[in-house]
Amino acid sequence: MKEAATENPRLYLVAGEVSGDRLAADLVRALKKRNAQLEVYGVGGPMLRAAGQEQSFDLARHAVVGLTDVLRNLPKFLGFFRKVKAEILRLKPDVVVLVDYPGFNLRLAQALHRSSPAPAIVYYVSPQVWAWKAGRARTMERILERLLVIFPFEVEWFAHRTPGLKVKWVGHPLADRWIEQGKPVTPEENPCVALLPGSRPVEIARHWPVLLETAARIAREQRNVRFVTLATGPEMRQQLEEEWARHPTSGVSLDIVSGQPLTLLNRCTMAIVASGTATLECAMAGLPMLVIYKTSWFTYLLGRMLVNLPYLSMVNVLAGEKVVPEFLQSAATPQRLTTAALQILRNPRGTEKMARRIQEVAAKLGGPGAAERAAEEVEEAIRLRRALVVAAQERVGDREEGLGAGTERAKG
Repeated sequence: MKEAATENPRLYLVAGEVSGDRLAADLVRALKKRNAQLEVYGVGGPMLRAAGQEQSFDLARHAVVGLTDVLRNLPKFLGFFRKVKAEILRLKPDVVVLVDYPGFNLRLAQALHRSSPAPAIVYYVSPQVWAWKAGRARTMERILERLLVIFPFEVEWFAHRTPGLKVKWVGHPLADRWIEQGKPVTPEENPCVALLPGSRPVEIARHWPVLLETAARIAREQRNVRFVTLATGPEMRQQLEEEWARHPTSGVSLDIVSGQPLTLLNRCTMAIVASGTATLECAMAGLPMLVIYKTSWFTYLLGRMLVNLPYLSMVNVLAGEKVVPEFLQSAATPQRLTTAALQILRNPRGTEKMARRIQEVAAKLGGPGAAERAAEEVEEAIRLRRALVVAAQERVGDREEGLGAGTERAKG
């Protein structure tokens, strides 16, 4: 049994969304640099697979938003859940790293904690328990080996409520992407508006038609405005193009771009963006923005009852005030968005003020090196786990030797 501890360290990662897929891929690359012998298994998306994960299936492509969509797809996700849990118990990794995706991953962590032997679990990107369902923090304290957070205020929040949970702020990975991608560029001569509907198919279906109609209205009111949007992959590009074809927008100059998002955002004048990671990407570029979000009314009303924050956008949450306008549900109309966008495009002084406040928010995300700092924590968790395994094996060996000696004495 002692030989097991000398085998290559083994890691299992679960990432269920595009943003988590990218985050986990950065983590795997950082871990592989530290230990090329590390074996990485799990489920995620194409970026995680390219980074070296031996992947069972692409979980990220099935991401949904809101309770209504979850219930509609519940049988499928229960199947995914059972498959992932069974695979973890079969592979017996040293550590399981769960990346964001709390609806799935927190339940998985609880199920794994009840197993025997339970794996060590590291959670990367905290569920937003500081916004709603704060009681989940106590559960996290009980079942997690450690929690890696990306916002600085989260450390203090958990310290007051769960002193037994090891929480480490590793910084936001966007700081690294800014170093890699956000090279200074010459701004566009004419105004350029980024239209960012979100990366999930259901988000695109709800937001993209609104953004296309908004672009058409802006183009009628403001000459020489260009529009750009970002596609994270071929499937997203196809969905964007198909919806665009169904909404003729004569006079609109629109480019669908893949690749370096921060470099592209650096060229823009403003963004109309779905609430999510993209708002922080815009913040890193210091880009004035309008934040939108539409979901099912049931999910929205439930959220209004449960969420304890006055804002949806993390830019406003981090600022502690409304720095960027938010247009939610029925407020997210082409007419209102057009009016607000034209105010930004035609008011340089107000635009500069918003940009300064956004840059102050971006500074709170920390410096580069988030993936490396997260890798250090995961590596330490692996070392501790393997040390515990060796100690347990030695205790078993000592008991067996003691039993053997006792048997010999009895024979004598």
